[in-house]
Amino acid sequence: MESHPFVLGANFQGGETIVAYPYDSLGRSAGYQYSEPDKPRAVADESLFRWLAVSYAFTHMSMTRNFHGSCHGDISGAGHGIVNRAKWKPVTGMNDFSYLHTNCFELSVFLGCDKFPHESELAQEWERNREAMLIFMEQVHRGIRGIVKDQQGNPIANATVSVEGVNHDVTTGERLALQSPPKSHCTITTPQTFLRVVSPLEGINRPNRDSNLSRR
Repeated sequence: MESHPFVLGANFQGGETIVAYPYDSLGRSAGYQYSEPDKPRAVADESLFRWLAVSYAFTHMSMTRNFHGSCHGDISGAGHGIVNRAKWKPVTGMNDFSYLHTNCFELSVFLGCDKFPHESELAQEWERNREAMLIFMEQVHRGIRGIVKDQQGNPIANATVSVEGVNHDVTTGERLALQSPPKSHCTITTPQTFLRVVSPLEGINRPNRDSNLSRR
């Protein structure tokens, strides 16, 4: 995860029919100093996480059938087939690590009420989830992507990409950043350079957009 710049991920489980988004754990500060405050932390990119979760749930054939989801009664805090994991069943795991220590947005997708479906049910489960999986993967194009370079065209290491209103920077020279809302100010900085750009990120089919920076 730290060697390859993944942007979007999902892990698939069973036993429920819902999409859970981070934070998954209860904690008072960034990192892994977990305690249990009165309420779950708010993630900086919550609007984007909710969008990603909704993109799967609303395309699934039955995930939004019950407003509060769940195969075993209403899930507290759930709605329209999605839920914040920390408000539901807090767990320390990969999703929070991916968000806090890499540039990857990862969610947990609970595919169906049967945790271990029989072989005869797999074709039906595939049909229920196929389109949702494809739509979810398409969301990887929602945002900005490109390589931060100097004026000679050389990649700049350790470039930081900051999005207005989101307290979670992307810290690789290869700019692969999911982003919401679709129109945002974006600032790119390195120790030697600075550039402020306005990126009208409308739709999900944006071309690659490299940025050439000059020294201040």
